[in-house]
Amino acid sequence: MGKDWAFIHTDIFAKTQIDPSALVQSLELDQRSLASLRKGAEAKAILPKKEKLRLRRERWLQKIEAIKLAEQKLKEERRRRATAVVGDLHPLRDALPELQELEAGRRQQTRGRVSSKPRPAELSRMSAAQRRQLLEEERTRFQELLTSPAYRASPLLAIGQQLAHQMQLEGGSQL
Repeated sequence: MGKDWAFIHTDIFAKTQIDPSALVQSLELDQRSLASLRKGAEAKAILPKKEKLRLRRERWLQKIEAIKLAEQKLKEERRRRATAVVGDLHPLRDALPELQELEAGRRQQTRGRVSSKPRPAELSRMSAAQRRQLLEEERTRFQELLTSPAYRASPLLAIGQQLAHQMQLEGGSQL
């Protein structure tokens, strides 16, 4: 029984009737395929061997240059992305001359008033005696804070109030 099944399916087209005239196709000389039209249109210029080598070398050098340029751009982009927190600084760099002008105008305003004591941010400008005096003042202020009853009740609140008070004092003297 298995042989009958195999015999039936091996000759699938046994009962198919195809007219032989349908299989014959004639091509006219005027009708050409797209491939033959393309080949006829591309009449390649015959170049000498040295010219072919020169063109090939130029294409090769252009590819190398393009690869180098792409690698350089990628490297610069990676370097900018790797910069901590800020990333790309090119827009900031373009804006710097304006910021410098603003800073120069602000410095001229602050030069008009003379402060007797430099700010703590300017420790590098202070003399050794001034630094020592500032540190002594800060130490006594800290000792007073530690001995205050407000600190014993709530240390963080007392420190926050002391810092706010000090910032107001420094802010008032700077304006």
